[in-house]
Amino acid sequence: DYKRRNGQYIGSFAPYGYLKDPKDKHQLIVDPDAAEIVKLIYDLCLQGMARRAMVYYLNDHGIPSPTTYRREKGLPASSTSDNPLWGDKIVTLILTNPIYTGDLVQGRRRVKSYKVHQIEQVPEEEWVRVSDTHEAIIDRETFEKVQALLKRDTRTAPRKKELHLFSGFLRCADCGKSVTRSQSGQSYRYLCSTYKNRSRTACTMHAIKHERLEAAVLFAVRQQVHLAVSYSEIISRINSAPVKKSQSFRLDDLIAAKERELAKVTRYKQSLYQDWKDGEITQQDYRDMKADYERQAASLSDILTRLTAERAELANGVDNEYPALVAFMKYQNIETLNREILIELVDHIKVYENGNISVKFKFSDELRRIAEYIEINTTQNPAVAG
Repeated sequence: DYKRRNGQYIGSFAPYGYLKDPKDKHQLIVDPDAAEIVKLIYDLCLQGMARRAMVYYLNDHGIPSPTTYRREKGLPASSTSDNPLWGDKIVTLILTNPIYTGDLVQGRRRVKSYKVHQIEQVPEEEWVRVSDTHEAIIDRETFEKVQALLKRDTRTAPRKKELHLFSGFLRCADCGKSVTRSQSGQSYRYLCSTYKNRSRTACTMHAIKHERLEAAVLFAVRQQVHLAVSYSEIISRINSAPVKKSQSFRLDDLIAAKERELAKVTRYKQSLYQDWKDGEITQQDYRDMKADYERQAASLSDILTRLTAERAELANGVDNEYPALVAFMKYQNIETLNREILIELVDHIKVYENGNISVKFKFSDELRRIAEYIEINTTQNPAVAG
């Protein structure tokens, strides 16, 4: 366990894509040939290819499976199987293993007991994680995109080569279930899965043609990109303005007021005991009032903690490198949609019975904070609003 927590690899065999360093068997180094296949698998996933289709692709292109590759290279292998083909399991393991980001995550399985040599899964909170222990093959941003994609309901028919553009993103605005694609000739439309597969009385059709859906989502993305660009320009003016941010003044005033209020409550609480001893209040009044003042003091302390943290955060302000702005602004010249854009920017899309849609974007909380920052700093200083 010490070696695990110290970031040393203790597995019997290096994961596909890596080799054990000849100078240190507890250190991993990149295997260039296998690493290219790992990158290919991640690229295929981001392009929208279903996992079963990836398996066919790898086998059809004669790419040796990890077991075959190790055998061909004369490397030790964890499997004695003679099966030279790729399968769903190994593709999924490669797509979900954080080791490819340079992190070691060990202790995910263990032997149940020394008497029962049965392997059991270890709860995730007990895994041993150590970051940046070796060279990454996949950058963290790409890895997180793939994890977000794999969590979606992206089931496809076995012979389907790719996931369709909106697979896993569409929800019925009324029943909340998925909205699925149907084909009629050469055209596609989307229908509520409850209506289509379960009961035509439990929900309505919620039909929308693919072309209309794609155009509407593209328009919404462009609007959000335009908003991010506008925010960025205003923030530049705010941060270069010579005046101190008005929100900082507001927070200073609020903190001072709450501190005065807390001091007053504390004084009142301290005087209660003497009032009781002097016979000005009863013992029951003393207990009730003391409890009330303690509640007020606790509430004020919580508020002060939050306001102080907010003021500290404000000291750093918001700049043009804010992740929410960067995510949208890099698509200023967007012409068409693809799954990578949807995975990065969109949480889900609701389809309404009248054919309208609403897009729930990621970064909504961050964008709301930026909007508040802009509003506060332009209300008392209109010149920076442009």
